[in-house]
Amino acid sequence: MTDRVGVALIGGTGTWGPRIAAAASRAAGIRLVTCFSRDARRREKFAAERGVEAADSFEAAIEHPDVESVLLVTPNDLHAPQALACADRGKHVFVEKPIADTVEAGSEMRDRFQSDRLVLSVGHAFRRFGAARRVKALLDDETLGTVVLAEANFSLPGKLVPEAWRWYRARAPGGPLLQLGIHHADTLRYWLGPVTESHGIFARLVTEAEIDDVGAVSLRFESGPVGVITGSYVSPHTFFLRLYGTLAVLEYRVDMSVWPNAELVDGATTLSLIKKDEVEEVTFDPRDPLAEELAEFGRAVRGDTVPETGAVEGIAALDVILGALSESTP
Repeated sequence: MTDRVGVALIGGTGTWGPRIAAAASRAAGIRLVTCFSRDARRREKFAAERGVEAADSFEAAIEHPDVESVLLVTPNDLHAPQALACADRGKHVFVEKPIADTVEAGSEMRDRFQSDRLVLSVGHAFRRFGAARRVKALLDDETLGTVVLAEANFSLPGKLVPEAWRWYRARAPGGPLLQLGIHHADTLRYWLGPVTESHGIFARLVTEAEIDDVGAVSLRFESGPVGVITGSYVSPHTFFLRLYGTLAVLEYRVDMSVWPNAELVDGATTLSLIKKDEVEEVTFDPRDPLAEELAEFGRAVRGDTVPETGAVEGIAALDVILGALSESTP
């Protein structure tokens, strides 16, 4: 065992996987050893570009002798079976959000990793942006007064084709809310505390895919405020959050032309405090959230910390969206 944690990256070698691999190269304590995805041509190219091995199968990747931990960047419905297969082999797991496709599957993952004393970290990186950390500090200082209302939107024009798993309603229920809005679900919980109820309305308006391409989820927080998370797969890039307090309104807006380079998002973010007679721009220190969460994962594997967003946080964010989906108007 070396000081750096050897990891296998599973899935996503054509989309989000390269972002996670790049972040791993920037993260202290992490070393990418091997990768696997179903597309042989893509995985060979991906491996060659990064100087790592391309495994012939999922099993070969996670059983590699230098692999202690696994990064799962795969479709939602594969998270639980793949994570449990890793646990069978004594491997720690970092899994991209959402933790699983059902709360029950996420709970099974939580219980198994707890009983086997293995680390399970969930990729809810958005709360780690420098702007998000600054908002939390403002809330802790009661700069906004009493927060009464929250609004959030994350929309991206989707590139959906029948070959993509996100095309299918059974595999991607809730469409943009489960894939994009869940980021806001976690961040708002981080800022305002537990969500006690969520209700939703979803629709398929434009896309030819089976999934809903637009949705809205209303929230009630245990601490008192109400809120709404909205999202679309057919609208131009949009990312904002607003918190309405008795002393000020905070607006958090990102120029998403930098996406999917998460390490550039803080540099394209504006934070504003809107008060009765003035608008104050709020400064903050930029951060590299993907590298930060992977470095933390490595420290957790070594027993030096615990993941900020583990199974409990992953399940809670998932429940916000799936709870709303179950209550949605047909």
